Amino acid sequence: MNYLKLKLDDDTYQYLKVKFDGDINAIEDFVKKILSKEIEKIRLDPNDLEKKNINDNLKNYLKLGKSGSRSYGIKGQGW
Repeated sequence: MNYLKLKLDDDTYQYLKVKFDGDINAIEDFVKKILSKEIEKIRLDPNDLEKKNINDNLKNYLKLGKSGSRSYGIKGQGW
């Protein structure tokens, strides 16, 4: 395993110190998790990223409509 020493600004360090009650191991785990997630996003193939965005947009669109609503109006009612 390789190591990386980070220099943080005072505000960031104090925030993390308070958030994790001074537990350095918890802070390290938190930072590792965030870095891993961000690197995973960057590594995604542009085509995969586009497909993911399309799927997310479709899911969001479908969630916007009311469940069981009939927004198509009179034309679909028994014609």
